[in-house]
Amino acid sequence: MRDIEIEILRFITSLHQPFLDQIAKVLTFLGDETFYFIIIPFVYWCVSKAFGIRLLYVFLVSVYINAWFKTIFAVTRPVGYENLGINSLYVESAEVGTRFPHDSFPSGHAQGSSTLWGYIAYRVNQPIVWILCIGLIFFISFARLYTGVHWPTDVLAGIALAIIIIIVCNLVEKFLTSITDGGKIVLAILLPIVMIALFRDPEGFSYAGFVLGAGVGYFIEKHYVGMKIPSSWLKRVLAYVIGVAGLFALQTGLKLVFPETAVFDGIRYTILGLWGLWIAPVIFVFIRLYDKEKYRF
Repeated sequence: MRDIEIEILRFITSLHQPFLDQIAKVLTFLGDETFYFIIIPFVYWCVSKAFGIRLLYVFLVSVYINAWFKTIFAVTRPVGYENLGINSLYVESAEVGTRFPHDSFPSGHAQGSSTLWGYIAYRVNQPIVWILCIGLIFFISFARLYTGVHWPTDVLAGIALAIIIIIVCNLVEKFLTSITDGGKIVLAILLPIVMIALFRDPEGFSYAGFVLGAGVGYFIEKHYVGMKIPSSWLKRVLAYVIGVAGLFALQTGLKLVFPETAVFDGIRYTILGLWGLWIAPVIFVFIRLYDKEKYRF
């Protein structure tokens, strides 16, 4: 099987040329963490809180499972295989985890993009959206083969896992609609505890921290702030710029303040989750960009 994959990658990476390399670079960015930090807050702050929180949870669960599986399978990436005719590009896009280069399976770019755009397509459920989202998933996933940083089975497994996760999360969501907010808050706290218990690498603490901060922040905002997304796109864009600036400032600043340990990674991402779903909405309301839907103690 690996011999077949080597032949596939040898052929695909032989297609390298400057114009296609630049397209692959853009597609690689569309599957990076930085891009997700841009697009998911936009959905929550500027489009729909209800849809945004669901998208956030589905996506975080997916990338958590992806990082966890990478440590379990520990498949070595096809990087440094020039002697076999496999030429890798933008290897730095694969060096984000703690287990590089033994973190190839499943592909994070394929799974992350399939989860994000697959869930959006499923929820919007319009033919043109399906076509655009499937196209993005295909090209982002193919770019991982073109750049020679993943095996074909990594990409196929990432897409398959995303589909399974979307289906399961949809079933879980139906169950969650039947329980009270109190029960949901308990689950929002228990879930990250379970995540850390299962996966104690820095990535596990980071994702669990974000889930904790986002979950707690969401319910605090819901009951004590009640941010209402305005009809004015000018106000939405201004709020988005403020929110994203704060998000990236915290992401960078907290790295300088906190020690590089798994526990502090978890704390850092908890703060980022709180910012995104509670503190930033408080600021939007305080400076009168957004109104309140309600105020309840």
